[in-house]
Amino acid sequence: MVKAGTIHAIGAGILICEIQQNSNCTYRMYDYDRRDKFGNKRELHVDKALDVVDTKRYVPYESSSNAYDEALNEAAATIEADSSEGQLLVSCKYFECYKHDISDSVSINVDTASFRSVIFTEGCGTIRVGEDVKAYKAGDSFYIIAGNKTVEIEGNGGAIITKV
Repeated sequence: MVKAGTIHAIGAGILICEIQQNSNCTYRMYDYDRRDKFGNKRELHVDKALDVVDTKRYVPYESSSNAYDEALNEAAATIEADSSEGQLLVSCKYFECYKHDISDSVSINVDTASFRSVIFTEGCGTIRVGEDVKAYKAGDSFYIIAGNKTVEIEGNGGAIITKV
């Protein structure tokens, strides 16, 4: 979880799974001389970035900034690795992310409150919603629309499940 205003970078050879609330504001301080689709260097925003940068020492994410987050932490502490919710990675007012280690099969309940995003980080197998079955491999992403249903994932690997 990277707070707004934190300087961060993605270097060569890094693969990320970026889950975020919608934002139309990104300030580039450096861009590794990358170019846009027309061959032009992309614009830098050093002065604007310096105006909003958080200069406090980085503290790794811990969801304990208010009573709601503390309650979620207590709930997360009781989640077993093989539970239907998976391992809570992050919870904020915009989304919750859970990690699932898939060994044989995992069932995920979807309710009417929100869709689910399923991103496979490793392995391969199948994902089933009702009668619809699709093969997956590492790097594949699926959106499951909201509604009372169960997602069945079979195979071996890992997935990040996000709900808003």
